[in-house]
Amino acid sequence: MSVKKILPLALVFAALVVFAASDCPAMPKVERMALDNGLKVLVFEDHTVPAVTIHLLVSAGSWRDPPGSGGLADLTAKSVLLGTRELSFDQINDRLDFIGASLDAQCSKDFTTITMQVLKKDLATGFGLFLEIAAEPSFPPSDIASEKDRVIGKIRSLEDEPLEIANRAFEKALFIGCPYASEVEGTEDSVAGISRESILKFYNDFYRPNNSLLVVGGDITPAEVKEKLVPALLRWQAAPVPEMKFTPRFAQGAVTIRIDKPFSQATVVIGNPALDRADKDYYAFLVMNNILGSGNLSSRLMTEIRVRKGLAYAVESMILARKYAGSFRVILQTKDRSAGEATALAVKEIERLRSRPVSDSELERAKKFLIGNFPLRFSSTQQDYARFIAQVEFLGLGADYPEKYPDLIGAVTPADILRVARKYLKPQEPVMVIVGELKNTGM
Repeated sequence: MSVKKILPLALVFAALVVFAASDCPAMPKVERMALDNGLKVLVFEDHTVPAVTIHLLVSAGSWRDPPGSGGLADLTAKSVLLGTRELSFDQINDRLDFIGASLDAQCSKDFTTITMQVLKKDLATGFGLFLEIAAEPSFPPSDIASEKDRVIGKIRSLEDEPLEIANRAFEKALFIGCPYASEVEGTEDSVAGISRESILKFYNDFYRPNNSLLVVGGDITPAEVKEKLVPALLRWQAAPVPEMKFTPRFAQGAVTIRIDKPFSQATVVIGNPALDRADKDYYAFLVMNNILGSGNLSSRLMTEIRVRKGLAYAVESMILARKYAGSFRVILQTKDRSAGEATALAVKEIERLRSRPVSDSELERAKKFLIGNFPLRFSSTQQDYARFIAQVEFLGLGADYPEKYPDLIGAVTPADILRVARKYLKPQEPVMVIVGELKNTGM
C-alpha cells in the first residue's frame, strides 16, 4: 500500500523553481557509513528546500517469493505500512497529516523500498515514525485481508490492459522456471492463499539492517545523521538472512504465445534474453538500443515503421537489465491487420543491426542523447536522487558511477555495437507474444 501525504504546495513549487534553474545540476556528494548492525547508510546534502528524504532499500524483491506464494514480497511491503506495535493505520495517517510528510512502499522483482519525505523541522518526529514502521510493523489481520482484496482487484483490472498482458506473458515465457518469470503482484489464487504468518516470516527473514541500505538526503549533514539518526538505527537488530541462489534460466529457441482478446488494436512483444545490469556490455547495448528504438522519433524502428510506413501507433525497443538477468524486447501497438507486417519490419531492423556497423552520425546522436539526458533521470527531486544512489549501491556500480557514466557511453564504438548485437539479439529465435483479435492479425 502507498500512504501518501503531500508536502505544502509552496515547498513543492520552490523545488520546481530550483531544479528548473539548471538543465544539468551538479550531483550532490555522497558520504557512506557502515553501521555495526550491518546497515549501509548513504548521506547527501541538498539545502535548496527545507526537507529531508529517507529512503530504505531492502533486498526483499519478489524473486524471493517461495514457490506457490507469488505476491508475498509485494504484500509484505504493502503490509508494513498498515500499523505498528503502538500505532494503527489511521493513527499513522493522522501523524503524517500533522507533519505534512509523505510515505510510500514499493516492491519490485529485485528489492523493496520504503520512502518518506519530511520537513526538516519535523525530522525527529518523522524519522521516529519511519523507523517504527520499518522495524516494528504489527501486520493487523483485518487490514491485511483488505489489502489482499485491493491487490486482487488490481490484478483483475490488468486483464483489460493489452500491454500489461503482453509484457507479463513475455516475461513468463522468457524466464522459464526462473524467479523473474512471476509477476510482482502474484496471481489471484496465490495472493488469496497468503497468510499473515507467511508475511511475518518473510518480514523476519529479510527485513534486517544487514540486508538493507538507507539513503538520507536533503537539508541535513552527515554530522547530523551521525548524531541524530544513527543511535536509533543501531537499535534495529541484525539477524542471519536465508541464503538464496538466483539461477537465471531462459526459454530455448523460438517461442510464440498467442492471446486472443477483443481489443481494438494488436499488441506485439518480441525479444530475447539479454544481460544483467552489472555486465560490462551494458553501455554498448544501451547505445545500440537508443539507435534501434528507445522511443525517440529518430530511431530506426520509429522512422521505418511509424513515420515511413504508418503501421504502428507506438513502437519502441527496450532493455530491462535487472540485478541477476535481463531482457531485450520490441513493443508494437498497431492495427490488427498491420501486426504481421510491422513485426516483420521490426525483425528486419534487428537483423540490420547484426549485419553491419551503425553510422557515425547515428552513433554520435545516440551518445549525445544518453549523456545529455542522464542527469535528468535523477535530478528532479530529492526522492529521485535518493532512489538513484540507492540503486547504484545495490547494483554495485561503484561510488564514481555518475562521474564515469559519460566516459562509458562515450567510449562505445560501431564495432562494440555490432559485437553486442550479434551476441545478444536473436531475431530468428525470438520469444513473441501477440495480444488481440487473432483472426484479424493473421499471426
